[in-house]
Amino acid sequence: MSFKEIANSSLLWTITAIGIAIVVVMILFYLRLCYKKALEMGVEKQTIKAVIKSSVTFSIVPSIAVVAGLVTLAVVIGLPYGWFRLSVIGSVSYELMSANMALNALKLDLATADGYAFSLMAWSMCLGMTLSIIFNLFFNKKIHMGTLKLGKGDKKWGAVSQNTFMLALMCALLVPMIFAGGVNLLTFVTSAVVAVLISLLAKKLNAKWLNDFVLVFSMIVAMASSVLWDKLL
Repeated sequence: MSFKEIANSSLLWTITAIGIAIVVVMILFYLRLCYKKALEMGVEKQTIKAVIKSSVTFSIVPSIAVVAGLVTLAVVIGLPYGWFRLSVIGSVSYELMSANMALNALKLDLATADGYAFSLMAWSMCLGMTLSIIFNLFFNKKIHMGTLKLGKGDKKWGAVSQNTFMLALMCALLVPMIFAGGVNLLTFVTSAVVAVLISLLAKKLNAKWLNDFVLVFSMIVAMASSVLWDKLL
């Protein structure tokens, strides 16, 4: 089977639907469990309903960015698998980076990718996240407690450790994009400029709600600009 046939096959759609259905069932199960526990602890029903409504509303804005990311990912790996990755666990930047690494290892691109390439891309996107979950089960508590212990002795070292971790993560994701140059670099710069402009606009107008849309607008404008940069270069 070809890349497109596998990426949009009915079997993959079915597996994706089953996986997402399992996640939805788990969410509803724990929602019901927490609801009953809250009532047992004396929390009023109106308060619980208010929390649920605010949580749903707060989740809508980040979902827009996820949908925008799905459009990008669907072009690379197809809609069903991209939908599954972003619905269960994953991020657009990580998924795209893993997929590109798999294609580069085979010395292929999206135009020449075959069924074997799809399999390698899917596994490379899946294994990294799966291993991180397994790692967290055994080591996350120790790392977290060690960080807290370090922060208690000297708060400056606690802040340094947290900032170092975030800086390392940013470097791992952004440095390959920046040094790729060309369209990749210009797209990144465009998204950064849009993010800064929206943040400044939110601060000037005292519209804090705009900050919730920084990621959404940055992604949409960046995707549109990538087409422009590709045509110009």
